[in-house]
Amino acid sequence: MASFWDEFKDLFKTDSQRKEEKQQAIADALEAEKAVTDRLAELDREYRESLPEEPEPDIDALFPESLGLEKVEYTPATDEELAQRAQAGVDYEKSAEKKDLEHKFGVAEQGLGDRAEEAEKDLETKYRELGELYEELRKQTDNDAIKRGVARSSIRSSAQDKLSAEKAGAERASKAEYDSEMTQIGRELDALRQEQDAAFEELDLKYAAELEERIAELKEERDKTARKYAEYNNSVEEAERKYALQREDDIADFLAEREKERLEREERQRREEAEFGYQGAKQENYLKRYDIALDFYSSLSPDIAADALAASPSMKYYLGNYYDKLMGVLRGDGSASGTYF
Repeated sequence: MASFWDEFKDLFKTDSQRKEEKQQAIADALEAEKAVTDRLAELDREYRESLPEEPEPDIDALFPESLGLEKVEYTPATDEELAQRAQAGVDYEKSAEKKDLEHKFGVAEQGLGDRAEEAEKDLETKYRELGELYEELRKQTDNDAIKRGVARSSIRSSAQDKLSAEKAGAERASKAEYDSEMTQIGRELDALRQEQDAAFEELDLKYAAELEERIAELKEERDKTARKYAEYNNSVEEAERKYALQREDDIADFLAEREKERLEREERQRREEAEFGYQGAKQENYLKRYDIALDFYSSLSPDIAADALAASPSMKYYLGNYYDKLMGVLRGDGSASGTYF
C-alpha cells in the first residue's frame, strides 16, 4: 500500500511521468510473467501429449511412387553372333541334304559296281561253260574218229582245230560283250560322278545364297525387335513421367484438402467450445492455467494488471476461452471465484 507521502507526490507528477511509470510497470510485469508462461507451457505440453496422435497418411501407399511398369532389358545380338547362328542352321541343313545326295549317288554307284561284278561273273561263267562245252565236243569228236578208225588222221586234227577256233571265237564274243558292258558302266560312272560334282557345287551355291538371306532376315528381325522394345521402353518412361507430375499434383491436392478439413474441424471445435465451453480433461487443464494466471495478475497493481494481460504476447494462446474471463476479472467486470465453462 502506497504511503501518504507517495500519494501526495503523485499529485504533482505530469501525465508523461505517469505514463512512463505505467509502461515501466507493465514491462516489469511482462518480465515477471516469463516464469508463469513456463508453467503454462508445461500444462499446454501435457495436454497436447495426452491427445491421440492423428496418424500421418501413408503417402506412398495412397499415391505409389511408380506405376509399376518395367522396362524390357534387351541386348541385341551382334552381326557376328547372327552370322554364326545363321551359319549353324545352314550347315545343319546343308549337311543333311548332302548326306541325302551322297546316299543317292552312293546307291547309284553301288548299282554300277554290282553291274560290273555281275558282268565279270557272267564272263567267267561263259568261259567255264564254253570250256566245258568244247571239252565235251572234243571228246565226242575223238570218239567219232576212233569209231571210224581215223584217230591219228589229219581229219581228226582238223576237227579239233576247228573246235578250238570256234571256242576262241565264242570267248572273243563273250569278252567283247563284257568289254562293251564295262565301257558302258564306265561311261555311266563318269556321268554319275559329274552329276554328283555338279549337285554338290549347286548345293554350295544354294546354301551360300541361303546363308546371306538368313543373315539378312535375322538382322531385320533383330532390328525390328530392338525398335519395338525401344518404343515400349520410351512409352514406359513417358507414362512414368506423366504419372510423376500428376502424382505431385494429386499429393498437393490431397494435403491441401486434408489441411482444409483439419482447419474446419478446429473451427467447429472453437465454435462449440465458445458456446458450450471446454469439456473433460481439456477443461481441467485450462482451469489450472486460469488459476495460475489469476494468481499472477492478481498480485500486480490493479491499475496495470489488465494492461499487462493485454500486452502479453502469449496469454491469449495459453488461456483460450478463459482469457476473456480473466480480463473481465482484472477490469472488475467479473469474479475470480466459481467455475467457468
